[in-house]
Amino acid sequence: MVPATDGRPGPRTHSTWAGTFLGMPPSHVRAASFVAVAVLVGAVSVGCLPPPTAVTESTSSLPASAGPSATPRPSATPKPQDLAIAAFVKLVAPGKLAYHIAFDGEVRLSTDVLPVSGAMDVAGPNFGTSFIYNLEQEYPGLGKHRVQVRAVGGKGWIKRGSAAWQAIKGYGAAQSYVPFKGVTKPTDLRYLGPVEIGGTTFHKVAVRDAVLIHPNTIPYQVYSEKVDDSEIEFLIDNAGRPRSGTWTLRSQARIGDSRQLQRVVYDLKLTFSKVGSKISIKRP
Repeated sequence: MVPATDGRPGPRTHSTWAGTFLGMPPSHVRAASFVAVAVLVGAVSVGCLPPPTAVTESTSSLPASAGPSATPRPSATPKPQDLAIAAFVKLVAPGKLAYHIAFDGEVRLSTDVLPVSGAMDVAGPNFGTSFIYNLEQEYPGLGKHRVQVRAVGGKGWIKRGSAAWQAIKGYGAAQSYVPFKGVTKPTDLRYLGPVEIGGTTFHKVAVRDAVLIHPNTIPYQVYSEKVDDSEIEFLIDNAGRPRSGTWTLRSQARIGDSRQLQRVVYDLKLTFSKVGSKISIKRP
């Protein structure tokens, strides 16, 4: 309070009210106020702290300690068949491999079965083949009919029986009898499994669209031949060299005077030899 001039208490002011708070002197009031504010601020701060188990932003932003580096796995060892297939592709893909194929089997028509046998030499893109249709079994007196087909330098010829050689019109890669002409990479082959012969393991593979004989070579009245599909299955050794196999071709053609549409199916057994040897194919 501020005393009046007449000795009576004067009116209360804010400062004098604070000075007489709880009857304490002003210095004590200021100290008590400071303590109260400090306690209040501390309480607010404590109330804002995260629980002990919480992860604060500053903690989570710390880089994690690097764990032990992973040990690199060794590359898988190539399987024997993969190595053999790769070796085969390396042999045939450049289009220079030479080899000999002997074959024997039959061609089945809807009404007839004709034995077929022959051989073919291959030297890169060039080939020469000679095979015989045996008609004697189905048509006594007609005997055997020989067909020769040859291709050199991108041109083809055919010879039927004793007739003269004739050029094959429009001859191209599609008419080639070279069985592996389309192989350029391992995926062009289909792996069929291992085959053990005499204690040696070979690898059986298959190649599609291989034509060793075309149905347009069947003697006499055959028209409108159409190949549906063909495949050669054969064994290769670890060096990729072909050894033996089978060949199948499915087609259709019109046969005889009536031109009846018939199924035509070839099934041949194959034996490879002279792989990598020097073989020369000459034009007729």
